[in-house]
Amino acid sequence: MAGRYISPYEEKRLKNMEENRRILESLGLVGPGYEKPKRVVKKKAPIKRKKTVHVHTPAKKVMKTDGSLEEKVDIEEDVSTPTRRSARLRGKAAPSLQELRTEVDEELEAEKDTRYKPVPKDRPNVFGEIPGFPVGTWFDTRIEACRAGVHRPTVAGIHGNDYEGCYSLVLSGGYEDDLDYGECFTYTGEGGRDLKGTKANPKNLRTAPQSKDQTLTRGNLALSVSVETRRPVRVMRGYKLDSVYAPEEGYRYDGLYSVDKFWFTTGLSGFGVYKFVLSRCPDQAPPPWTLPAAGDGSGSDSDTNKADSDSGVSMTTGTETEAD
Repeated sequence: MAGRYISPYEEKRLKNMEENRRILESLGLVGPGYEKPKRVVKKKAPIKRKKTVHVHTPAKKVMKTDGSLEEKVDIEEDVSTPTRRSARLRGKAAPSLQELRTEVDEELEAEKDTRYKPVPKDRPNVFGEIPGFPVGTWFDTRIEACRAGVHRPTVAGIHGNDYEGCYSLVLSGGYEDDLDYGECFTYTGEGGRDLKGTKANPKNLRTAPQSKDQTLTRGNLALSVSVETRRPVRVMRGYKLDSVYAPEEGYRYDGLYSVDKFWFTTGLSGFGVYKFVLSRCPDQAPPPWTLPAAGDGSGSDSDTNKADSDSGVSMTTGTETEAD
């Protein structure tokens, strides 16, 4: 019987993955015959964000019967969000006008003390863990992670510079020939895409296909500097990452990693890309995932399959709009 047809793209992908694996083995990060699990066991699901009730409260003057003026506030509820969505309050009557005003006042007061309050634009860049945001902290959006200082860019996956190195990294989407073993992974650098788009299809942003070789600049240069400095990099995994270690929703801080190696090779598009190997640093809190026990249905798998791994500590705020 003839063998299964493998497209040139798939053949190249498997070849690149095998090359990545050999490099991981040469660094002692995975052993020969290492079998990564097809799934991970969920420790604890993140607390899902409660939808915010948007209230518009314009003040206006109204004439009272005695001729004096009185300031009146009209509360206009966002009809797209039901007032009572939570299981705790489902089925209960909607709040009165005064109760709704009180809820709004309490929310505004609580926002004054939130850890996500606006921060100065010139805040210093730091290496290592951010106080108050331990391993396993889960963010609903990239904006929340930015405000916390865990990963400041709201779009770019790499945060760093060419003289200190990389501060943080987000695994989200990524390239199909990258490998993720939890404790270590390969990462394809940035660049080589026409982010301005074309006349027929403008503003392609990060969805544009690669059309030229990547260069050792910006984020790629920052990661290469980290190979020399050995400074730790904060790593987050996002829900778009095709990996058993990715959260099902939002973004999760998975700890500190070191950049162990980088090289230049030909990517799946036929253009040159920079590849990096990162491994988890010792002497920190354990990772926020639990591997299945032996004989529990895990086994080798050449692909990174999506799985149940959205464990972590929830850090959520109001609704934000982001681009990733």
